[in-house]
Amino acid sequence: MTIVRFDDAPVFDLSGVRIRGFASPARGAAETMTYRVELAGGQRVPDHTHDHEEVSQLLSGRWTVTIDGEDSELRPGDTAVIPAGVVHASCTLEGDEAVILTSMPVGTLLIRGDGERVAPPWSE
Repeated sequence: MTIVRFDDAPVFDLSGVRIRGFASPARGAAETMTYRVELAGGQRVPDHTHDHEEVSQLLSGRWTVTIDGEDSELRPGDTAVIPAGVVHASCTLEGDEAVILTSMPVGTLLIRGDGERVAPPWSE
């Protein structure tokens, strides 16, 4: 069994979006990765897809997620289930912040809008 302490979890910067890596192969998980996304007011995560589903739960704040062209505003406790291959993005409005907990299968790739496929560093 592995315990990942919040203060020991590595922090990554994705174009100004703060991501804290929790479960991953480097931190004891063989099948699932989890990470925390912190969006400041007015931040946007651009259009992208994944080769596996993504499940994200809003822990605090206000968050708008766009899934396959449809905007949905989430409130704390709401969960977005995003199927593999579906284009999605997310944002906060000015003055709003959001903290999101996300999980995906280990090995999931992020596929950028230009088609580039990358393994997120928090997944290692």
